Amino acid sequence: MAAREGAFMKTWIGAAAGLLAACPAFAADIAVCTLGADKKTVTVTARNPYSQVMACEVNCNMAIPDGLATVVCVKPVPAGAKDFVMCTHVATEGHSYTRVKDADVNCPDPAAPPAASKADPAKDDDDGDDDDAKADAMMKKMLKQGQDFLDRQKQK
Repeated sequence: MAAREGAFMKTWIGAAAGLLAACPAFAADIAVCTLGADKKTVTVTARNPYSQVMACEVNCNMAIPDGLATVVCVKPVPAGAKDFVMCTHVATEGHSYTRVKDADVNCPDPAAPPAASKADPAKDDDDGDDDDAKADAMMKKMLKQGQDFLDRQKQK
């Protein structure tokens, strides 16, 4: 009996390790950066296995002859979509890409609870009034700075 339980535990642990190793591959399969044959066109395609619209941000890190470039694509992906073209980017005249180096994909499950905030929960009063006052004060400051800039430009 003990040998049978030991074999079961080894199998279960092996299966769990396999699932954990497969999770990053699943995330990578959500969105893909593809370099076109012309070496100028980058296409970002995504799939959405969820029953809700999924907000998705993909940063395609592209190798270029003299370094790296990033193609950024942010778009909602419809529920159940397969091979959904999020965006297509064409390099500017005279530039080209050599390969897709890697991609940073951020397409969280829309049904998952929001990530915990790094803010101190003891300081969070949830009334939001303080945030509105700060936003209003910042807006007034920015408007004043803009008007001061315009006034200085008129004097020149």
